[in-house]
Amino acid sequence: MSCYNKGDVFVFYREDGKDSFWQCGLNTLVSTTGDPKKIAGGPDKPFCSEAWDAISRYIYTGLQGGSIMKGWMKEENTMIACCSDGTRPVIFKIERIDIPE
Repeated sequence: MSCYNKGDVFVFYREDGKDSFWQCGLNTLVSTTGDPKKIAGGPDKPFCSEAWDAISRYIYTGLQGGSIMKGWMKEENTMIACCSDGTRPVIFKIERIDIPE
C-alpha cells in the first residue's frame, strides 16, 4: 500500500496557533487522487518517518521564512528532496509560499 500518490499536495502553516510542523505533517494534505484517510499527511496518518526525515529540515526553514536552497536551485524558495527508502522512494518538491502582509 502506498503512503503517497503522484501529485499529492500538502500545505504547512505556522500561524494563528496552528503549527503543522510539530505534528509531522498530520492533516496537511489538501489534494490527492487517493483516499485521504489512507494518505500520509491526511487526517489519520502523519508523514512516513523516512520521508519526514528527508524533508522536515526544508519545511522548517521555509516556515521560518528562510532560504531553502539559495545558490543550489534556480529559486531559493524551492527544493527537490527524496526520502531514503530505497525500495519505495518518493520525490518531493518543496516550495515556500510567501503571503503578502
